[in-house]
Amino acid sequence: MSYRSPLLAAAVGSLLLAGCGSENTALIPREDAGQLTALVSEAGDASAAGECDRARRAVGEAELQLAGLPRKTDRQLKANLKQWLEHLDSRIAAECKAPEPDKTPTPTPTEAPETPTPTPTETAEPEPTETAAPEPTTTVDPGLGGGGTGGEVPPEEPPGTGGVSPGDEG
Repeated sequence: MSYRSPLLAAAVGSLLLAGCGSENTALIPREDAGQLTALVSEAGDASAAGECDRARRAVGEAELQLAGLPRKTDRQLKANLKQWLEHLDSRIAAECKAPEPDKTPTPTPTEAPETPTPTPTETAEPEPTETAAPEPTTTVDPGLGGGGTGGEVPPEEPPGTGGVSPGDEG
């Protein structure tokens, strides 16, 4: 009930000022001003404590007290105080309808559906296979004959020897 302090201070101040002129018959008599001040204070305290019914009763009693003021009390003063008490009552009603911030519902835990977590599968790493390196081969170029560039000249086979050199017979 955060409005309590400014509204209550304004109400109490106006009631005290209204009762200060005990010689002026148009003002609220001191005794009545004291009772009105006490009722307004009670309404503010009850409202601040969250006791809405007690606050409304105090405002209702203050309105009855105001209605019972002497006839010679200034009409405009009575009208202003009546309007202010109605405003106070409407503020109390509005504050009592507002949800209380201290009372928040406690959330009830709910179970979430269980989602299976995929198990990672191991991928076998292929073992390296040994590849045999090719053995180097020697290639002889038969077309070079005796005058080529690039290496040894193969021996010539004598005709009619069947591939055997004349000194190799034996």
